[in-house]
Amino acid sequence: QSLLRLSAANSSLVGRMRAETAALKEMPQPPAFGLAGRVVAGAVVSSFLFGYSICVLNSCGELIAVAFEWCGNGWQSDCIASRGSQGLVNASVYLGAALGALMSGRSWLSALGSRWQLIISDVYFAAGALICALSTGVGTLILGRFASGLGLGISAIAAPLFIAEISPRERRGVNAAMHGVFITMGILASIALGIPQSPPPSGPEEQMTGLDAWYWRCLLGLPLVLASLQAIWFLWAYPVDAPSSLVVRGKIDLARHVLYRTYGLSADKKIDMGRKGQAALELQLKDLNEAAAAAKALPPIKVIHAMCDPFLRTAVFLGIALAAFQQLCGINGLMAYSNSLFAEAGIAPQSLTLASTAMATANVAASLFSSRMVDHWGRRKLLMMGSFSQALSMALLSVLLDKRSQAWLPAAALGPAAVVCFTVFVMNFSFGLGAVTWLYLSEIYPMEIRGPSLSACGVINWLCSFVVVFGTRFLSLTSACHIFGLICLFGFLGTWAWVVETKGCSMDDSPLTPKSQRASSPLLTPVNPHSPRGDYTKLEEDDEESSIEGDVAVACVR
Repeated sequence: QSLLRLSAANSSLVGRMRAETAALKEMPQPPAFGLAGRVVAGAVVSSFLFGYSICVLNSCGELIAVAFEWCGNGWQSDCIASRGSQGLVNASVYLGAALGALMSGRSWLSALGSRWQLIISDVYFAAGALICALSTGVGTLILGRFASGLGLGISAIAAPLFIAEISPRERRGVNAAMHGVFITMGILASIALGIPQSPPPSGPEEQMTGLDAWYWRCLLGLPLVLASLQAIWFLWAYPVDAPSSLVVRGKIDLARHVLYRTYGLSADKKIDMGRKGQAALELQLKDLNEAAAAAKALPPIKVIHAMCDPFLRTAVFLGIALAAFQQLCGINGLMAYSNSLFAEAGIAPQSLTLASTAMATANVAASLFSSRMVDHWGRRKLLMMGSFSQALSMALLSVLLDKRSQAWLPAAALGPAAVVCFTVFVMNFSFGLGAVTWLYLSEIYPMEIRGPSLSACGVINWLCSFVVVFGTRFLSLTSACHIFGLICLFGFLGTWAWVVETKGCSMDDSPLTPKSQRASSPLLTPVNPHSPRGDYTKLEEDDEESSIEGDVAVACVR
């Protein structure tokens, strides 16, 4: 009799799972620029500010050094004191970003949801831009850049997470890749807007006059306008929160309304499960509700505790390593000082900003291409191809810079060759690490630890960026190629060894943290006699159901 009951239960469960899988196949196709598309259009303003903030000093940093006479005179821009001041001003935004990322993991801020986090980040961006535009010296510049960094640290986590949460799963990869695309567009804008400026004075007989004396203040103040526009967009034009955030706050009806609207449908008051499209959306909402209920049933989980959990440990360490690798590969250091590094390679002073602009333009093109490929080729393949190509470009430039290469390489060709190698490097970063990292991180953590884990990844990411940006100012072009090329090579090997594919999988059923193995986690399945998890009969039934769900998760990876 027990076997018969178990067989009947399994048959019923299999039938229900097959019905749910069939419903998923009948999922309605979301519009390309429906509600989710318009919300994403507002969110990527933060991505644009991200790219703009990290590279805005590339074209005007040396003019600022002359304006404030960091070398003790009114014409010189390159000296030890100037390099130190430029390094601090440039890198202070990353210290602020590390603190902002730490703040984003606090319960009082994460409870507000991603949309309100973006609005709060706009306040910091606007304040930092205003302080920088009105700065009177290195101290106020560092303060303004630090304030902008607070906004950067919050928005760098909130923006990709908000985009991933609000996007229908069929368009999540494409929409999430827009985060990387608009970062590159921000980088391009910050460099291209510096074209009207002249190179810094080359001798005491030249003085910095006219537009060069004040235009840098406009460049540093531009984020004030963009941050204000984004705050207006999310406060009054589209005050829309993601369905998962609404479910966590208990607003199920509003979550259903938003979910249906992202698919271009209206939520009927009467739910008809006979309609396959509606049944598929209701299944999504059911999954969100179950994940939120499971998260609420548990006390807050700290990242340090998750590191010791056998179920969560791999995802936590992999995420931290990937976040560190994204910055240790050297991208922000090379982009922040590309003008100086190109000058060392032999590019003429009047052509430095044009060369950096050409590199940034190619970067945008690569990001646009990768945005179309991330849901076709998968996350792992893009990460591997990108990091390996970055290592190759640095290896090639190292060979060209070697003295033995001067026998066959004309001196005039070294500068253009450096521009080409740098361009290949940044294009492959956008193709891999730039487009995939934060999308991948938002997919591998279950809801219970997603906020704290992303916060920890953000802190590590920005601290690594601070080290890279500050240190690169004191590196020669050859040293930079050797160091960053080796890091990219080791990163490629690590990606090949440990990164698993997440394309097409639910955010709450990642291959690294599948539902079918949650019972192995002491943190996610504590024994509580007053909860369903304390009922061993119920626990066995849950395990049987999760094993079938695990088969579905494996199928989505294949």
